[in-house]
Amino acid sequence: MNLFPSVAAKQKSSHINSRVIFFDLGDTLIYFDGDWSKVLHRSTKCLWKNLIGAGYPLNREQFSQDFSDRMRNYYVERNKSLVENTSARVLRACLTDLGFSEPEPEIIRNALKVLYSVSQEFWKLEVDTLPTLHWLQEQDSRLGLISNASDVDDVYALLGKFDLTDYFEHIIISADFGMRKPHPEIFLEGLRLFQTEPQDCFMVGDRLDMDILGANKVNMSSIWITRRSIHKGKEYGFDVKPDYEIYALSEIKDIVKSTGN
Repeated sequence: MNLFPSVAAKQKSSHINSRVIFFDLGDTLIYFDGDWSKVLHRSTKCLWKNLIGAGYPLNREQFSQDFSDRMRNYYVERNKSLVENTSARVLRACLTDLGFSEPEPEIIRNALKVLYSVSQEFWKLEVDTLPTLHWLQEQDSRLGLISNASDVDDVYALLGKFDLTDYFEHIIISADFGMRKPHPEIFLEGLRLFQTEPQDCFMVGDRLDMDILGANKVNMSSIWITRRSIHKGKEYGFDVKPDYEIYALSEIKDIVKSTGN
């Protein structure tokens, strides 16, 4: 049960021009506490079993290798093009290239639900996430989420797992929007949805090359949270400078207090 009920509905109607704070999700509000290689192996096996049950006579080793290779290529390509083609499209192409007819959308959706349910077990909530989001709302901040992800349902499942959904007035997911951070358009979409200007916004995230770079491109104030960042200690290798640097999410309070409304 969410101990800090959302006041987003009140904010929508009465705080159109107030401060907007956008958050990244993974390694910002939640973190992964597992062995990725083992999780990927298990999740791909579960995906294969689901498709077998759906009537696809797939060789386990052949399918698992093919799907894994396609996903790796997709990850590499999307970071170059910033186009989010989604894991659903990858799976669909994998099946059709094996000679099967176009799968029904529900088959793909159910299969991916099984795939991502494995990794969802290992995501944990940062201890200061709910108290910080609740405090920000009490200060009349409007909250949004901008997340890079290959599957929309996976993001909403994670948000639901931790009772986070209702904190956010608008949720933008690259798998739905079609472009990834740091592409300016996904940040501009946030501005359009909130009907606000960059100078009234903050972007909080762990990735210098995605969250901070993207925010800087549209002149939105950027807050780099380093607690889980893979770039901590390597920031010299990036020509990207955040406006603020924090270790824990709760430190946002000091920034909000210092900057005013």
